[in-house]
Amino acid sequence: MMRALAEFIMRGRMQAGLVAFFGNLVPFFSPAAVSLVTLTRGSSEGFLLALWALMPLLVILFTSNDANAIVMLLSIVSVVCVWLASELMKLRSSWPEVLIFIVAMSAISTILMAIFFADKLTALEILIAEFFKGAQQYENKFAIGRNFLVGVAGYVVALTSVFSLMLGRWWQAALYNPGGFKLEFHQLRFSVTSSVIILVGMFIFEYVLQDCSSWASLLSLPLMLSGIALLHYGVTFFQLNSYWLLVFYAALLFLSPLSIMLVGVGFLDSIFNIRSRLSKHP
Repeated sequence: MMRALAEFIMRGRMQAGLVAFFGNLVPFFSPAAVSLVTLTRGSSEGFLLALWALMPLLVILFTSNDANAIVMLLSIVSVVCVWLASELMKLRSSWPEVLIFIVAMSAISTILMAIFFADKLTALEILIAEFFKGAQQYENKFAIGRNFLVGVAGYVVALTSVFSLMLGRWWQAALYNPGGFKLEFHQLRFSVTSSVIILVGMFIFEYVLQDCSSWASLLSLPLMLSGIALLHYGVTFFQLNSYWLLVFYAALLFLSPLSIMLVGVGFLDSIFNIRSRLSKHP
């Protein structure tokens, strides 16, 4: 089904435009379509398709209330981020570079959003505060500050962009290079310098700066994905049943410490190059 959708997108501009326009009804489909077209046909074609994806979002943005407008702004930023990241992937073919770009782009765009759309962000803060107000157990224990909320917004943009780019890249591989995405993802690994900078940044946002723990989560995303990539490589290398990956992703949804462990795995892999060590010991 997913391959058939990718083939439909690549048939022509009209088909791609339909998916980009109506794909907003399904998470990741619109930006993933933009990614696929950008990766295969270039930035100009991707830009035209991005306009189709942005049209319904812009209409909703200017007709919705302040709180819903923030959601539309995040969706708009995600489409733009995916288009730019796809062009970078086409030029460089480097997942580490692209992931760092996505994190930086997500951070900058949400900071600008907080500056130029402060009133809409305030409306969302009020809505969230009212939601928790009725829950007695959260009184004086749970409060969302502006810095934390902007960090969450950045994390949402980054996560959406990464998933959409991965889907677009997987579609491209399925059509033109079967198995290519799997090999590419399995080799995702960061340099020691990049990993140290990420960890130092995470520490600063988590323990030094106030109300910025969500920014630490945003920074952790590249290393967490590196840990996931190593896990996928391990399952293939040891010829394990893919059932274990299903168990892993189910656990990742409910066990938050697991994401921290993945960051640690990604960091260790950047130092010790675990894949090369495994390949030397069949």
